[in-house]
Order: sequence, then structure tokens, then C-alpha cells
Amino acid sequence: MNICVHTSLGRRGEDEPHVFYVGGNRLIVAGIRERWVKHPHRYYEVTCDDGRRFLLRYDTDQCIWELAGVYAPVYATRLVSARYR
Repeated sequence: MNICVHTSLGRRGEDEPHVFYVGGNRLIVAGIRERWVKHPHRYYEVTCDDGRRFLLRYDTDQCIWELAGVYAPVYATRLVSARYR
């Protein structure tokens, strides 16, 4: 899913996601948990200020941001694992 991402310069001097929009909702990136490159994409696993986690992908050839993944909240994972013990 293509998304709108606003970036700012990070410590490495490259653009990093700062704010993004999904379904009309503005999500503020509180931190980048992990980042990696798999040409032609740059991946960012981010945590938002509300605690939700997303995987954002930037296509460097087409200059397009995409929502590549959504992580389950930690409390939901604990509930599911507790049910199956």
C-alpha cells in the first residue's frame, strides 16, 4: 500500500521517516527500531508515539513509500501465547 511519508535528515545524513499517513491518520515516528537495505529498497521498522509498530519500505528507483508490514501490539501477542500454554 502506497503511503505519504514526511522525512527528516537522520544522523547518517539520509532522509528517514518522521511522520506518515495511513487511512487519513497521521502517525508520528517515535523511533526507528531497525533499518536495512535490500536494493532497490530501504526498509525501516518504526515505532510510533502511540506504541504501534510498522515496517515502511522506500523504493529508491521509483521514489515511492509503501506500508510493508504492521506488527501486532505486544499485549496482544502475550494474550495469544498465554491462551495456548
